[in-house]
Amino acid sequence: MHGFEYHIDQSDIRTSTLCECSVPADLAPGEILLAVEKFALTANNITYAATGGIIGYWQFFPAPKPWGIVPVWGFARVIASNAPEIAIGERVYGFLPFASHLVMRPDRIKPASMVDGAAHRAALPPIYNDYQRLGTKAPASPLAEDIQMLFQPLFATSFLLHDFFTQNDCFGASTIILGSASSKTAMGVARLFAQDKNITIIGLTSADNKDFVHGLGDYDQVISYEDISALPADTPSAYIDMSGNAAVKRALHTHLGDNMRYSCAVGISHWDKFEEPGPMPGAKPAFFFAPDQALKRRKDWGGMELQNRISTQLQAWAKDGMNWLSIKNYSTANEAAALFADLRDGNVDPKVGHVVTLMETTS
Repeated sequence: MHGFEYHIDQSDIRTSTLCECSVPADLAPGEILLAVEKFALTANNITYAATGGIIGYWQFFPAPKPWGIVPVWGFARVIASNAPEIAIGERVYGFLPFASHLVMRPDRIKPASMVDGAAHRAALPPIYNDYQRLGTKAPASPLAEDIQMLFQPLFATSFLLHDFFTQNDCFGASTIILGSASSKTAMGVARLFAQDKNITIIGLTSADNKDFVHGLGDYDQVISYEDISALPADTPSAYIDMSGNAAVKRALHTHLGDNMRYSCAVGISHWDKFEEPGPMPGAKPAFFFAPDQALKRRKDWGGMELQNRISTQLQAWAKDGMNWLSIKNYSTANEAAALFADLRDGNVDPKVGHVVTLMETTS
């Protein structure tokens, strides 16, 4: 049996190739073989690729150098099992490779969850090694699964960002500025902060996306990158940077000066404009790594409570705040590779969620 892996050059994410590969016929004791059913692709996956060597995303699903496999969030089905507790036909949700198959070594198996206990993943952040066990039945709501793939990983980051800022009294800022405001992570942060009447939320986005971002209703003000000078410079502010655009960061810091109370780097959707910004006025930029805040809250609240809080907020958003969303489906590896290139180059509509379905779910 043959499958595929989508390989990206670790040193230049513009270079990639679809690689046909053999699917393992023999499993070691304790291993299972998963067939990837479907996954979402978002700007988050571009951040995974652009920071793969810095943060370690290439380590999850190793490939021969110089290649790397970008992680995705999605659903897979067990098609072979050498682990007595895991049945053939069972479905799981979690961190998967941009590929057709994955060999996993289940560990810490519970009725609703398990961990990939593969040796090369032992030192990686636990939030990425946890998988939901879903039984063998087809999904009751395919749309709910699409929303889960598209938004849960991003909204988890949104939730943890909001929690981090709230925990620190927003570092004395009364205005939160969100870069790449049309990204789903930024939308989630804006949604959560919109519940706090004491904080003003300003979205930075491209001129083409201004009307869409304004129409979401969660931003108090939306401005284009070219109009940063229109921001009030006398207001204590914090910047949450989803874009990684060094020129935008420098412009904001220069404009706000000492009123830049906190500068938080999260994503690099503008990966081609990423560079060290150099010395700037205001707070020194700090990197936000969501798994660190998740680990803190797991200790404070417990893992299940953290997941429940995230899920409750996401479900509320999905129920009454996503009427703008349409979902586009892709069904082949070639279509998925072309989609990744469009996301990488910024050639996508923020109103569209992109879902790749490689195999039909069956009961």
